[in-house]
Amino acid sequence: MLFRTHFAFALFIYLIFFNFLGVGFYDKIIFGVFLLIATLFVDIDSTKSKLGSYWIFRPFQLFFSHRGMIHSLLIAFVISLVIYSFSVAAGVGFFVGYFNHLFLDFFTKRGIHLFWPIYKNKFSLIGFSSGGIFEEIIFVLLLLCDVFLTIKYFLT
Repeated sequence: MLFRTHFAFALFIYLIFFNFLGVGFYDKIIFGVFLLIATLFVDIDSTKSKLGSYWIFRPFQLFFSHRGMIHSLLIAFVISLVIYSFSVAAGVGFFVGYFNHLFLDFFTKRGIHLFWPIYKNKFSLIGFSSGGIFEEIIFVLLLLCDVFLTIKYFLT
């Protein structure tokens, strides 16, 4: 999936969680920031990604193939656990963002290594193309939902 679809989905999830998080405003902001960071982080192994295109992240691309081990639940859990040890809201937000990214990539043709290293084959649920018509439809629907939820939560 493309960056914009991942971002729109992360924002959608955040707006849904915003009213249900039983924590203070500061923790809701921390949760949201780390959710968005994780959404970007997962594609750090690709030179074509927003974050991975910066030269400082090139070492990741030397050691990790795109949609390889970084696109796994184990890596999501380990990184989130480390962040969680410093801040509960940040750790949970990071895991939710990471999982959201994996969830969307699960629908693409290339699939993901969901259970790496236990099971090294890729999983793909439907097999849609990144940037294809299905993704365009999903993106527009997510964008409309984001606008609706923003109006509902912040302007009413």
